[in-house]
This record gives sequence, structure tokens and C-alpha cells, in this order.
Amino acid sequence: MSYFPERKHPRIEFHQLPLVFSLRLPDSAPSDKPPRMEAKNISKGGLKFLCNRRFTLFDSLQIALFEKSSGKPMGSLQGRVVRVEEIDTGFGERTYGIAVEFGSIPEPVAALLPVSSPSK
Repeated sequence: MSYFPERKHPRIEFHQLPLVFSLRLPDSAPSDKPPRMEAKNISKGGLKFLCNRRFTLFDSLQIALFEKSSGKPMGSLQGRVVRVEEIDTGFGERTYGIAVEFGSIPEPVAALLPVSSPSK
């Protein structure tokens, strides 16, 4: 069963890729609450990550991707927040699922991602 049959690009779990991600925050985080982020999945169209900080719909975000083993920059992505969902982790800290849509994706990163949606 497909919950999002309109997806243009298949997603891959981020941990399967040899990448780490960094996010340039639109404003600084309070010193008593440093941001925690974990990338969940990525496609040629966007990225979903978890964060202890809430973002606003349509916020513009700058994301940088690096090779896990060497730290070599793999590309910079400009995106906008298209979904924000609060997640109960059971640990007492608010966590949000943030979905970001990309305008485009650098070729070195695109080469690591699936080309087309799996057949139905």
C-alpha cells in the first residue's frame, strides 16, 4: 500500500548513505538548548529530519552534505519547509519531524539516490 502515490522520487533511509548533514539555522539557538538533529530519509526531491527545534512552514533552509568517512563536502542544498509534525518520543523533550523540499540537488548526491520509484 502506498500512502503517497504522488511522490516523484523514491526515498532512501539516510543512514544507508555514506553522508552526514549539517543545517544552517535561520537564527541562533539558546545556549541552554542546543539543537539536536537526525536525518531520517532523503530523495531527489527532499529530506526529512527530526529536530528538537520547531521550524515554520515555508522557512528557507540551507543544508550541507558531507562524506561520512572523509568530511569532504558533497554539496549544498537550498530547501523550504513543507511539513512540520510534533512527535512524542516519550523522553519529555519536544521533537519535530521536519520535511524539506529541495529546489535542486548536487550531482554527487543525486548519484547516490535511487533513480525512479519502485514499480507498484
